Amino acid sequence: MEEISRKKEVVKVKLLHKALGQVAFTIVGGVIEAVSDTSITELSKGPTFSQYVQQEYFDLAGMTVQEKTLFFDTVSVQSAYNPNIGGGHTGDGLWEVILLTTTPIPSARLATEYALGAGLPGSEMDWSQIVYYRSRTFTQTTDMAGFTFLPTNSENKMGSAYPTASDRVYIYRFMQASCLSPGAQFTSLLLPGCQIVLGATAKEEPEFQYIYRLMRSYELQQSHDED
Repeated sequence: MEEISRKKEVVKVKLLHKALGQVAFTIVGGVIEAVSDTSITELSKGPTFSQYVQQEYFDLAGMTVQEKTLFFDTVSVQSAYNPNIGGGHTGDGLWEVILLTTTPIPSARLATEYALGAGLPGSEMDWSQIVYYRSRTFTQTTDMAGFTFLPTNSENKMGSAYPTASDRVYIYRFMQASCLSPGAQFTSLLLPGCQIVLGATAKEEPEFQYIYRLMRSYELQQSHDED
């Protein structure tokens, strides 16, 4: 009897990662300033709070080049420790948002998207574009006033993890450092670096479904292009 063997497609999860450097906040001329060992962009700054963003992206072209749809299996954000503060006072703190999207966000909309919650009512982002969103706040409290590391005050996560035919996933790390009073500012505030880990699988879909996703990715990309 002739032996017939069928070769099955082996689908493997591909793990991608991007590192974002630590951010050091200091007071310069009464204003909260930030520096980082990787690229960072200032959104606004002042004596009581300043906002900055780090931006990166995952290049998925190698995974989608064979006309396959990308399915997201896992997203994680890894860091070594909580932000630490020097000379802090009760109420001083930090707000950090990690956002992964399949289309870029115009610079003028960055702060608004973080504040509203990207993909929620009032946002200009479609929910299907939001791969992952995590918001965390760290606040100096009376009980922890003598402790170097800021305690976590809140943590919220959301995201659609919607499959995509896009060839990029954009990474945004928004941060807002704040002090309760301009007359009693902290002396230093350090946000540690982090690793963004993305697990994804490229799979074939029926042609009509893939074409729909490709067209949708293109339409959303065009609507957010900055000319």
